[in-house]
Amino acid sequence: MNKVSAFPYPIPEYGTEPYWQACNEERLVMQRCDSCNKFRWHPAPLCTHCGADGFSWQALSGRGKIFTWTVVTHPVHPAAFEKVPYVVVEVELEEQAGLRMLSNLVDADDDDITFDAKVMVAYVQHSNEQKLPVFRLLAS
Repeated sequence: MNKVSAFPYPIPEYGTEPYWQACNEERLVMQRCDSCNKFRWHPAPLCTHCGADGFSWQALSGRGKIFTWTVVTHPVHPAAFEKVPYVVVEVELEEQAGLRMLSNLVDADDDDITFDAKVMVAYVQHSNEQKLPVFRLLAS
């Protein structure tokens, strides 16, 4: 597990604490609506699919595929100078069509990144001790 230093760190907003705690335990969780049974990302008090307010936090496999990506070559924050270039990916998680999250792709050569490439969640630890989800390519 790598340490991410000087980068801004997430500040858990109201209701997102279970997500960040699960990350610290190296588990990926998301809210799942008690009414329509759909996962939702980002955490929210109401379901983005049906508007219901009941939900539970459910563990996910952490597996998915790359929907799209970009290679960042210009630092957008002073702490990013030492990191560029880095890859930002939008991953569609296998639990539900259209369930996507943004993160970084680590330990990958740019030439190995393709649409629909299979990935698995991993975790890096920020200098403030919060673990952050990232993705790694799976062998094809």
